[in-house]
Amino acid sequence: MWQLTTINITSENGFVSESYGIRRGETVINDVSPCKKEVEEFVERLNRCDASELHARELVEDFLGR
Repeated sequence: MWQLTTINITSENGFVSESYGIRRGETVINDVSPCKKEVEEFVERLNRCDASELHARELVEDFLGR
């Protein structure tokens, strides 16, 4: 099952922001988007389609290219 991940990113000026990514098993792709709602919806689609970990990078590229 795909899950949402959260990381903190610190800019050069010290500003901290959250970024969201995806995880399934050993496959983790962080920093997909700063918009939690968008990544949550992406995770829901991945789970609904039972998307394979083998295609995770391509799926993220398609998601970002929309």
